[in-house]
Amino acid sequence: MIKLILLTGFLGTGKTTLLKQLLNEFKNEKIGVVVNEFGQISIDGTLVEKSGVIMTELTNGSIFCSCIKENFLNSLISLSGEDISYLFIEASGLADPANMSQIICAISPKTAVPYDYRGSVCIVDAETFLDYYELLPALHQQVAYSGAILVNKVDLVEEKVLSDTLDRLSSINSSSPIYITTYCNVEYRRLIEELKAPARPEEESSNTVENRPVTFVLAADQVLPGQALKCFLEKLSEAAYRIKGFAKTESGTIYISGVKNHLEISPWAAPVKKTEIVIISAVGIRIMSAITNGLKGELKGLLNIGL
Repeated sequence: MIKLILLTGFLGTGKTTLLKQLLNEFKNEKIGVVVNEFGQISIDGTLVEKSGVIMTELTNGSIFCSCIKENFLNSLISLSGEDISYLFIEASGLADPANMSQIICAISPKTAVPYDYRGSVCIVDAETFLDYYELLPALHQQVAYSGAILVNKVDLVEEKVLSDTLDRLSSINSSSPIYITTYCNVEYRRLIEELKAPARPEEESSNTVENRPVTFVLAADQVLPGQALKCFLEKLSEAAYRIKGFAKTESGTIYISGVKNHLEISPWAAPVKKTEIVIISAVGIRIMSAITNGLKGELKGLLNIGL
């Protein structure tokens, strides 16, 4: 059997960080990975690309939404024929996994080797969870259907915020263990070996084409002015759930990661073909206005906007 582990969590909580650590911890095992992103291009796939790992990337929607669910099912069926013992799935940030077990049952007649669904690990951003929880039903479902919860980035919050977050999480799911972390630092093998799917009734996923977030891709073939790009993205972060991507600047290639007014820019050594930056937001008109107004001055005519 192939042990299947799902990783959930809102945009920017640390799913890719955890996945990279798990790939390192289980490097002596035969591993498959599915990376799911809302945008049309894959950024996380580039971050976790690793020799010897069989990876499938599913973009432009949630794997639990009808928009790409069939692709997800076909990928699971195909991967069951590969020589792997573990399959890690990094779901998109607004994924609602309430019907994951149902999906495994549905494909079981077609799989070459059966899947052993061990459950999901939900990563919670201690700084943003309480802000977004009431607005986004998927965050409730991610916690409710998890077998373990990592409360990450606790170094960024005060004790009262952490306490309130823990109280809310316990009210949603009192049966799964909660780990307090920074950079998703836990005993990784123990986390996976003790993981159990919660005993609760399945529901239909709330992910639909109608409620999917607005996603933009900013692309450029030219080298960009780094400081002007940084100022532009800092202004955008106020209206965006998530900003991530790679950019070619006059000082070299950079990796961009932003969530809730935190924008991190770091050098990236590996080659990239061109600048591609994904912007994810629920406020389409506002973010479009911010993008249009920001693409002036030094950046005018350099970045193309795509949906």
